[in-house]
Amino acid sequence: MRIGILALQGAVSEHAICIKKLNLNVTLVKEPKDLTNLNGLIMPGGESTTLRKLLKNSNLWEKLKQSNIPIMGTCAGAILIGKNEETNLGKIDMKTNRNYYGRQKDSFEKSINLENKNKFKGIFIRAPAITIIGPNVEPIAWDEEKIVGCREQKHMALTFHPELTDDLTFHKMWVDELL
Repeated sequence: MRIGILALQGAVSEHAICIKKLNLNVTLVKEPKDLTNLNGLIMPGGESTTLRKLLKNSNLWEKLKQSNIPIMGTCAGAILIGKNEETNLGKIDMKTNRNYYGRQKDSFEKSINLENKNKFKGIFIRAPAITIIGPNVEPIAWDEEKIVGCREQKHMALTFHPELTDDLTFHKMWVDELL
């Protein structure tokens, strides 16, 4: 199985390490030809407006918009795969609120709840919030009552950074959906 990591900004190497720990092949995606023969794509965090511009400048935006490739988006990646507005990829029927938790100085770590009642150390860096989900979207992680992770079909959105922990729970959960 080959997983692409969007390599335009964000925690690219950290996501690559997670995928390699799952004994899968990694392709760094910088241009449309890099999407060939991928089973899935991870869109790391960063700054969503900048990431959108980088995707458009590299000619990846339209290719991803038309593609059925499963995407795992973290933080800014989660914003871009939502259906907030016409300026997003529209892969998951959800709306997000950019910088919901505040500015960079308001970043924090907090134990979040998973669908199986386990806990996970959520690292929230200038994080968005998932504010509305559609009827076919399944919540998978919560900060108290707030949804911080969800999936629809083979797409996953996380408003935190699982790649910054040693816990492969979410990478494994997403990859298992691809099999």
